[in-house]
Amino acid sequence: MPQLETGRHVLLETENVRVVRTEGTRTDVVFVTFEPHVLNKDPQRQAFAEKFLRDNGFPAYHFFANDNFWFQYPEMEEVLAKVRADIAPGVEVVAYAVSMGAYAAIRFAGRLGVARILAFSPQYSIDPKVVPWDRRWDGLFDRPRQILWEHLMVPRGVPVYLFYDPHNRDRRHVRVYAREADVVRVRVPYAGHGSITVLMQTGLLGQAVLDVGENRFDAAGFQRQLATRLDGSALYRDKRARKRSRLFRRIIADIVDRFGI
Repeated sequence: MPQLETGRHVLLETENVRVVRTEGTRTDVVFVTFEPHVLNKDPQRQAFAEKFLRDNGFPAYHFFANDNFWFQYPEMEEVLAKVRADIAPGVEVVAYAVSMGAYAAIRFAGRLGVARILAFSPQYSIDPKVVPWDRRWDGLFDRPRQILWEHLMVPRGVPVYLFYDPHNRDRRHVRVYAREADVVRVRVPYAGHGSITVLMQTGLLGQAVLDVGENRFDAAGFQRQLATRLDGSALYRDKRARKRSRLFRRIIADIVDRFGI
């Protein structure tokens, strides 16, 4: 395997998962990321949020998966323990991920000793018996599905800042999470499953990451700020137009917008 660039080290690698550690100047906070579903299998690919975290001085541990399997690997208990042991005592751990990765971040938070989570559009479960109303991802699994780690859940007291579109099926996953975890909801309307894309297009993603990382995130204030910038997102404009293209759709959309259901 080619050598990684300076400041980027492979902490461990198994048959199924690889963890890359990147250095930073901060000594009080460390990020842990889990990559989402990916098509690029290049082992030297950049990790989720790697450049942003490095540019802002945050050390990080980045989880790569060898296939799109929602991190359902038998060795995860051992891998998580090794990452936790590599983090210095007293350092706050922040998990940050989207979709498949956010699912892993929430499920594995307890094993990592996470202080808070920044999650975009996570699935609650990949078990069709648990979420029979959502089969969107059935065709994305790279091998026959197995469910090993859904007995894990983020501990109470750990805030999960969860960004999602209330017009999308993701809202049902959020409802279930909210029964079991301390979820702080941040609605990103008309984003579909691309809540993180809308934040990028409005220029607010970096602010959200930094505010959560430094434990100063104000969900209500951020929600108000986001509302003033939504028109700057092409994804938002496109999905909003489609959701409101007919009278019945427009009525439903108005109800969701007003009551946030």
